[in-house]
Amino acid sequence: MKRRIIIHTDTPLKKVNSKIECELIRYLNSEIIGIIDTGNAGKTVEEVLGFGGEIPIASSLDEFLTQKPNYLLIGASSFKGTFPMEWYPMIIKALQMRVHILNGLHQPLSSLAEFDLLAKKYKANIVDLRERGDKPVKYRNLTKNIQAKKVLMAGSNENSGELSTTLELIDMIHKKGISADWIPTGLSSRLIKGKGFIAESLIGDLISGYIESDLIERDQKFEYLFVEGQGSVNDPIKAGTMMGILHGTKPDAVILCHKVSKANDLKGITDAHENYNQLLKQINCAPIIGLSLNTALLSQTEAEEIVQSAANQMNIPVVDPLRTDLSGLLDAVKSIEKL
Repeated sequence: MKRRIIIHTDTPLKKVNSKIECELIRYLNSEIIGIIDTGNAGKTVEEVLGFGGEIPIASSLDEFLTQKPNYLLIGASSFKGTFPMEWYPMIIKALQMRVHILNGLHQPLSSLAEFDLLAKKYKANIVDLRERGDKPVKYRNLTKNIQAKKVLMAGSNENSGELSTTLELIDMIHKKGISADWIPTGLSSRLIKGKGFIAESLIGDLISGYIESDLIERDQKFEYLFVEGQGSVNDPIKAGTMMGILHGTKPDAVILCHKVSKANDLKGITDAHENYNQLLKQINCAPIIGLSLNTALLSQTEAEEIVQSAANQMNIPVVDPLRTDLSGLLDAVKSIEKL
């Protein structure tokens, strides 16, 4: 059965701050039938974000019930971690209407007795997206034996566009008839691909093992394997997650992803590139072969100018995966040699 998903937003939908919602609207668009957002109720997603089409926004779940949703996503971008009591009536109503719950909060909902009983009574499922599910996977230092060429999307700052870079590049590669797959490591990517794990929710010393295990499982089936990075090594919250992904991947090449916050910030881009290359040298990883910029805060003209300036300065392919051509980046990927 095709998913018909309603997304509940914790804060008003915005192009800049609603990272997970924007990713799902862009790459899971055909499955999203509505957004619950009291701050933008009555508008469409296109009117608020500038993309996404005519997906309606309303203030409550009740307004979407005639469209027969079968999934409700909650806690996608919430930093509360625990279940807010003001959501209680919405979850009760959803379960009573046999709407499955996709829970993005750190707190599992399936373990709450009342929700569990209602889910069983009405034959609805509660999916706690951040639970591991599988047994712990220990890192075994076998990534070096993988034959496929491993490419890591590594972010230098917050909301740098690792997922969009991965998916846009994979799409282009597939159109060229090249065999490639990707490993999702975040909440959005798990929902988009329909499987995977959320790296930041794993115990720290298991992250590299999960990455290694997924790479080994896909080896010899694909020529290229792309790994979606999470956060940045400069981020005090997510640095541990990203280092686990980096060590677990042992990439043959890195594409650095960077959010540009203001026009003409060439120094910020070159500094990010230099700092990350220094880190890669210290842990004996492959260098950066290309740069992907998130220029959502810039105009089209400003975006094109900063992409061109960075490419001229750094002598590597520089793109914005949502605004510019990826051919140069694809050529760099095709030129990768195994370490």
